[in-house]
Amino acid sequence: MSASSPKESPCPDCGEMVRVNSLRCWNCGGFMNPEMEKKFMEMQAKPSAPILSELPQAEIHSYDDSETDDTDDDFELSTSQGSGGATGNSLLDDAPSADEESSSSEESGKEVSDEKSSQGASSDSDVAHSVATGGDALLDIARAEEQESQKRRKSKRVVGGMRTPGGGILIFCPYGCRVEVKEQHRGMTGKCPKCRAPFIVPVDPPMFKKSKKDDAGAGEKKTGSERTWLEALHLHIVSPEKLKIKADSLVKEFTEADFGFSEENLIVAILGKKGGGGMFSRGGDKKGDPREQMLEHLKEGKPVDDLPVSEKYVFTTEEMAQIRVVQPTASRTDSIFHGIPVFGEGRIAVQLPLTDAIKDPIYVSMGITQFWDFAKALEKHFDITGLGAGAGIPPEHVYSRSLCFFLQTPIKFLENIEFYKADSSVELMTIGYRCEKCGTTISEDGRKKESLGGKSPKGIAKAKCPKCSNKMGENFLQDIKENVEEAKIND
Repeated sequence: MSASSPKESPCPDCGEMVRVNSLRCWNCGGFMNPEMEKKFMEMQAKPSAPILSELPQAEIHSYDDSETDDTDDDFELSTSQGSGGATGNSLLDDAPSADEESSSSEESGKEVSDEKSSQGASSDSDVAHSVATGGDALLDIARAEEQESQKRRKSKRVVGGMRTPGGGILIFCPYGCRVEVKEQHRGMTGKCPKCRAPFIVPVDPPMFKKSKKDDAGAGEKKTGSERTWLEALHLHIVSPEKLKIKADSLVKEFTEADFGFSEENLIVAILGKKGGGGMFSRGGDKKGDPREQMLEHLKEGKPVDDLPVSEKYVFTTEEMAQIRVVQPTASRTDSIFHGIPVFGEGRIAVQLPLTDAIKDPIYVSMGITQFWDFAKALEKHFDITGLGAGAGIPPEHVYSRSLCFFLQTPIKFLENIEFYKADSSVELMTIGYRCEKCGTTISEDGRKKESLGGKSPKGIAKAKCPKCSNKMGENFLQDIKENVEEAKIND
């Protein structure tokens, strides 16, 4: 028994100390006040009789006779039967249809008029009108609320996985643990991080894919011949036995290929003769350009199997769920190349689907701007979003701003510059410098004015920082040359 306290009193049943003014004992559940216990037992022995209104016989249907909506994929639980054998269907399930409502409204109008005419005759009744009709009014309100909630459930039904704020989907492992995965993981297997149980990430239901395409296209109808083409991407066919895990080992081991995206499939077409380092003739300046021949073949609706190219790979919509970024990755443990940039520093590599017809893994590497086009094509035609999310790949140009130490003018420069250096389609321009010791920034105009590092920027690395007197180092601030020139024109 607990120690006594002025704020506690002993339970009359078990003697345990209970807080004063408590209704029941926390230990045995007994009542602390005998009068309260007596009143409770009387209420339990004589419960108030419920007031029920009789449902019209015409509105009572068995579950088998009720009409179901073929488009509604929500399940319903059949109701239990009473002891007398009568079917106890829910009063809220069989709401009247539009035709029934119109006819019932006319009947209700007649009933209202009849009720008004007989109002005088019923005035002598001992039962109030609100009590006599209260059950029917509540039933009508309950029906309306049930219909409204069903409409909301249909309109807001979560299909294809519950979305998370991070852009992923929420699924459950076989033992009920909640797991967040990314869109690109659909169709893949994994292990629960909590209980280590294996699970499969479900693919999008067909109707959900169709609805997403309709929403994205805003009613625009696409035909099978409409494709998005990306030209001359680096295709790497890698034999695991011959792979060397070291930096830049696959930079020159590629073949140029065109990628054609459509809602039916992805076509990877090698137009010319295969050769290392992309050194094969694509015939762009010759009569009978193979790329034009391929496009004409598809435009005429001819079979993809007869495509006039040197070599091709065709991936279906279901197979495209396997696609994933292999360089860069969020951590070395997630990388099949142990975090080593085998495709070249700053380049982005994507593994294509593995099929029975493909012997060795196939990868495509590209620069940052090509990757953005690649990701947009995947989202447009295959509803694959978030490719490479979490791997440190910027989804767009990311800029930072600073002030020049000398001129106090703003400097706007690109972040993630290593991706742009590896993109052959981007020409960079140095617009400033940052001290590797204290982080002081100096614009190119400020460097020229103060002749820091000499007349040309070649000596900037060994020049002393005007703030901390340490060497500046080779921390260049850069932007796309086209953007810099356009900004000068606008100024």
